[in-house]
Amino acid sequence: MSHDAHSPWHAWHAAAATPAVDAAIRSLYAGLDAAVAERGPTCWQSGKCCHFHDFGHRLYVTALEIAWFLSRVPPPPEPAGLALPQLGRTRAGDCPWQVGEACTAHGVRPLGCRVFFCQHGTQRWQHELYERYLSELKALHAAHGIAYRYLEWVAGLEEARGVPAGTPAGRPG
Repeated sequence: MSHDAHSPWHAWHAAAATPAVDAAIRSLYAGLDAAVAERGPTCWQSGKCCHFHDFGHRLYVTALEIAWFLSRVPPPPEPAGLALPQLGRTRAGDCPWQVGEACTAHGVRPLGCRVFFCQHGTQRWQHELYERYLSELKALHAAHGIAYRYLEWVAGLEEARGVPAGTPAGRPG
């Protein structure tokens, strides 16, 4: 899919590349990470959280989060080996940055990934925390005059691929 110069994806990529928006997103994520740490969940690095089908959920993000993520993360690793070309990505809808049990984009993962834990008992606070920081993310959009769009993670990644990461509106060179 290719986007013309007037595509909202160009605007989201351009906004994500600005120092002010980058700092605001990093600050929001740091605040969320601190709030999560206060609750003391344990991540066993099992990779279960990235298997959305197993938990009966879909990850939703903002288009700005996708643009910011894509400007900072290396491409997903290719599966190893010629005999098993889908090793590590066996089902459609799973995150392409999960390889085996590891998230290869952990440092720049979106809001929903930062708040979701498969540990029993964490669901009590996840929704409240997610909604609080999603409201802050919406306010960030408004403060910077950025169009807001909320979409499913994997579908959004596919849609955003139409704007090459190295273009002036994408990742800074």
